[in-house]
Amino acid sequence: MKWSNRIQIVTGQTCVHIALHLLLIAALVWGWKHQALVQVSTILLATYATIFLAMLLTQRIHRLRNLGDFLEDVTTTWYFGAAMLVLFLLSRVVHNNLVLGCMGVVMLVGPALVSLLAKEPTHRVQKKRS
Repeated sequence: MKWSNRIQIVTGQTCVHIALHLLLIAALVWGWKHQALVQVSTILLATYATIFLAMLLTQRIHRLRNLGDFLEDVTTTWYFGAAMLVLFLLSRVVHNNLVLGCMGVVMLVGPALVSLLAKEPTHRVQKKRS
């Protein structure tokens, strides 16, 4: 078994996803050390939005479906990090903790509610006629 397969089995993430997480953490630490956390957060959120739009486009094109699935995994994995970055940037503008807390709850609970309320298309089961 290849070492990358072992890492994926143990962590549940591919090596690419782990490298992306480490790159994200390194960018945030760099921004914090150089007092540029707002700028780094803005760039990371713009990158997230670009990847999200690319995911939406590539999932509609049959030939690019594999790329769309990979981008879907990336956006799903990074969603909560992006939500925390949005809260951080909002906290620089809004100074009301109650409003920030409500925004955080909406951002974190929203996708779960949407996925629970979204209805799967029903498939008709045809009965065998005797």
